[in-house]
Amino acid sequence: MKLLKMLKTQIAAALVLIMLLFGSTLYLSMRALDEQQSYNLLLNITSRLEQTAQNLVTLGLNYSMNVPLDSASYERDVRLYYRALTGQIEMLDTITNSFMTEEFSPDLVETGDPFHPQLSEDTQQTVLAVEELWLNLRQGIFQALGNDSEMPRLGEAADYIARYHSPLVASIDILLTKIQQQTGQRLKQVYQLHIILLFSAVLITFGVFGWFFLAVLKPLKSAVNGFQKVAQGDFGHQLPIISGNELGMMTRAFNTLSLRLHAIFRLIDQIQKGSDLHETLGFVANEFPPLLPLDWVGVLFVAADGRTIVLEDSYRQGKPEIARRTRYPLGNTLLLKALESGEPLHIPDMPTTGQQNTEFQFLNDLIDKGLGDAIFLPIGELSPIPGVLAFATSSLNSYSDKHLELLTNIAGLITHSFGRTVKLAEHGRLAAIGGFASGIAHEIRSPLSTINMALDYIQGSELPEATRKRARLAGLEAERLTRLLEEMLLYAKPMQLELEPVDVTQLLTDLLDNYRDIPQERAQEIEFDGAGTGHTVRGDRDRLIQVFLNLIRNACEAAPESGRINCALRKDEGSGTITVTICNRGDPIAPDHMKKLFDPFFTTKTNGTGLGLGIVKRIVEGHGGEIQVASSLDQGTRVRVVLPAG
Repeated sequence: MKLLKMLKTQIAAALVLIMLLFGSTLYLSMRALDEQQSYNLLLNITSRLEQTAQNLVTLGLNYSMNVPLDSASYERDVRLYYRALTGQIEMLDTITNSFMTEEFSPDLVETGDPFHPQLSEDTQQTVLAVEELWLNLRQGIFQALGNDSEMPRLGEAADYIARYHSPLVASIDILLTKIQQQTGQRLKQVYQLHIILLFSAVLITFGVFGWFFLAVLKPLKSAVNGFQKVAQGDFGHQLPIISGNELGMMTRAFNTLSLRLHAIFRLIDQIQKGSDLHETLGFVANEFPPLLPLDWVGVLFVAADGRTIVLEDSYRQGKPEIARRTRYPLGNTLLLKALESGEPLHIPDMPTTGQQNTEFQFLNDLIDKGLGDAIFLPIGELSPIPGVLAFATSSLNSYSDKHLELLTNIAGLITHSFGRTVKLAEHGRLAAIGGFASGIAHEIRSPLSTINMALDYIQGSELPEATRKRARLAGLEAERLTRLLEEMLLYAKPMQLELEPVDVTQLLTDLLDNYRDIPQERAQEIEFDGAGTGHTVRGDRDRLIQVFLNLIRNACEAAPESGRINCALRKDEGSGTITVTICNRGDPIAPDHMKKLFDPFFTTKTNGTGLGLGIVKRIVEGHGGEIQVASSLDQGTRVRVVLPAG
């Protein structure tokens, strides 16, 4: 049944039908032509029979009217007339016998094969009558001639023919008429059948063309218009499905593609808008059901402790669920497996999986909601907080390989959307914290200046040693607090650069000369490799000094006493960049710390503020450059600052 619905089967059947009709018409035409030739032969033979009988009668009548008067004439007539008479009799015998046996020899019809006519019953009866009359006439002729072939009685035979030939001639005329009627009737039937078949072939051909237009050309035109609309930007355009054949399959595939494109571009639009988490999840809940079964969708993010994961938001049947934020254990769960693999994880039979693993609390909660099949899509690479987007539906084994492939293909876009949403939320939170910190710093700076002035006054007074020591310690802490406030203000406020051509070689040379006391405090040595000229960038000189001074101070603090710090300056003509590399041979930075080096307020120093490297990174990126840090046991820590050449 499915094969009959296929377009190729229908087209093949239509073509075969047309070929059969026209083939039948052609066959019938050839058959009619053969029958026409056969009846022409039969008519010719009947006419020849009639002509032979007429010749026999003519011979008899002519002889009766011209009886020879002497013996010489008689002998001549015996030789000529008798020979002609017997010849006509033999021909009549041959033709009548052929009619009786319905087989005419090739010599008689002058063809290469014997001729077997198809005579009607009425015609056969007429042939029998001709045969009977001819036998009677023939017998009478030979009786009149006598038994002496040397001296036959030609006159008596001629008289007999003249008197008794009429019935035979009349019967031959009737036979000729019967054959003409049979020929005309048969050819008329063949002609009518030929016309009917030809007319049917024409009608069916037009019907096939009409079906082809409605079933093939019209859907194809609709599909072309649909592709044009999609090409013009109408990504949600749908085509009507009018058949179950290949064109219907193509239409379904087009509609699915259109829905997916529409959902993807809507998702891209959501990314550009920077929607919040609830709005983004609502978009997925309402736009994805045409693409895959979806009764429930939720998003979970790993908590700060790294051991639990929190269900932040969820939708059921396209509507938000009113539920408290739920925290689930993460260790040894399918959620953790999805996060570690980075690939969508399919759980086709959740009830069975939940019964076998009671510690899967989140999975069992979904089962309690009446859900049977789920896909866990990890959100990791593009999100500051790793998480999982969970899709679920009530029926078991509802998600096919096509659904899993779809989510795998657009996983990057989905996770990017949620990752960007989380990033925007995180940036908003950090911006709020930065604004709050900046305001606090401004408020604290004035009273802190007063405290510093008071501590300076106290330290200049006559005080006991213990009091003086405490006052000095309080002054140092006040200075550190002042430095922290200054760095907080520098980190929080917008970066403003005064750009000018800066010779980096000269800048580093002056910097190392002016701050030589930094390495000397620990008996260290800085080797500067600044070979070459033309190391010029367009930048803010004071800010660049701040960058390299911070990095050199960090390198000296990380390097061992009496150690060596390397500072190298190189220019890459191909990329048009200038690279400053500062390397120390101290202990390597721990891998966990590498990820947080530029985070605000992260520091491993006792008196550090945790803002220095963050400020350095902002300054470098403000110059259009980048900063890279690599650390290993054999090579120490290497910091590379890459700036575009001016």
